[in-house]
Amino acid sequence: MVVTEKSKNKLQVRQIAKINLRHNFLPLFLLSLIILAITPILFGTANLNETASAVPLEMLVSIIGVVILTPLFHPEQNSEIEDIISSKYVNNTYVHLIRGIYSIIGIAVLIICFSVYMLICGCKLTIPLILGTFADAMFLGSIGLLSAAVSNNLPVAFMVSILYYLLNITIQSKLGYFNLFSMMNGNYTPNLWLLTSSILIIVIAILIKRIITKCR
Repeated sequence: MVVTEKSKNKLQVRQIAKINLRHNFLPLFLLSLIILAITPILFGTANLNETASAVPLEMLVSIIGVVILTPLFHPEQNSEIEDIISSKYVNNTYVHLIRGIYSIIGIAVLIICFSVYMLICGCKLTIPLILGTFADAMFLGSIGLLSAAVSNNLPVAFMVSILYYLLNITIQSKLGYFNLFSMMNGNYTPNLWLLTSSILIIVIAILIKRIITKCR
């Protein structure tokens, strides 16, 4: 009996991953590719030193975190996915973790690919700069995700992330360790805070979503 339930559980997990990747993640991934494609047009990505390379990475590439991570809870509006999630064999939290894992991997892959492109174009990139961009993307996406969990409203969640992005443009000097654009000034310390905080925020958002779902 235990083996049977494990088999059903694995089947459900594969179904969830397959449906999510096709109907939810793929469109977001393609949108992120478009953002990366226009980045060289808006900023220029040829023969930049380390400080100059941080500009397109922090100002535009990091936005893919909002695109990919913020809609993590949105697929429940799809009835097909909702039916599978409602199965007694798979817990909602487990489903959200699956989405979170492949979303984070997607963000990392896109940033690495764009970084390789910049290296080919003669830009000077370092591992801390690439990791810092990942931290920026994760933090922007995580605060949107938390907003989505609390408000159950995806447009509001996107607005929160965009608002924080705009705050970094206007009052970034007052944001301290939570400054998204610090690498342009040669400061990499905030990125460690951003990455650590983003992981914590994602966990909190998933827990909040679980509590709200149970209360319904």
